[in-house]
Amino acid sequence: MIKNIDDPILEVHDLTVAYDNEPVLWNADFSVPKGKMIGIVGPNGAGKSTLLKSIMGLVPIASGFVKLFNESLKKTRSKIAYVPQKESVDWDFPATVLDVVEMGRYSQKKLFKRLTKRDKEIAIEALQKVKMMEFAKKHISELSGGQQQRVFIARALAQEAEIYFMDEPFSGVDVNSEKAIVDVLLQLQKEEKTIFVVHHDLQSAINYFDWFILINKRVIASGPIDDVFTPELLKKTYGGNLTLLDQMGQVFKHKQFPIREDK
Repeated sequence: MIKNIDDPILEVHDLTVAYDNEPVLWNADFSVPKGKMIGIVGPNGAGKSTLLKSIMGLVPIASGFVKLFNESLKKTRSKIAYVPQKESVDWDFPATVLDVVEMGRYSQKKLFKRLTKRDKEIAIEALQKVKMMEFAKKHISELSGGQQQRVFIARALAQEAEIYFMDEPFSGVDVNSEKAIVDVLLQLQKEEKTIFVVHHDLQSAINYFDWFILINKRVIASGPIDDVFTPELLKKTYGGNLTLLDQMGQVFKHKQFPIREDK
């Protein structure tokens, strides 16, 4: 089930990605509208992160193409921001929290341009949004995992993008950090930004997202939660994982979704 969109903010057509001649993502073809909170979900090794990276041009594609705002990535790169998996970041890099967030402003600058007073103000505002201003002068390595994740989300906010791509932002974070991140994402959506989030926990996913991309080497479904988040499509996506499907059966039985408010 792929929901077709008349005026999409993102289009992916016949996208295939292979590592060492081994395909890891087959013929992905879907589109999404502006202003949605989009969960990219599927089992481990399904190609979720690969899909995200291929859309942003961070990994080479074997075939297909991507359009953002009906333009090529090259023309729209300044409108997107990326939060990588926490495990992929060198946390020993010699930088303070504020230094890291200010790096987000350089995406708006020409080469060798220095940050302005307004750039620094925007970085501080981003830290305040994720409730990390009190740690501004601390070294990034001194923070907890959840705090580090919030800092990288603040860096993305400092870019003032239109589309945000986030790779497992809730992985390994504490309760306070998760709440702070969710609050920021919901505020972005109110501002009509579009947010893509790779996520692994289905039971929390139904509370966070209003649009889903179900993936397992190929895109199984893409559309609103009511159309996509069904036992049949989840079974296709997860291939009969009985423990997971039993848990989801209880969610559907008690109709515990969605609890998030519509815009």
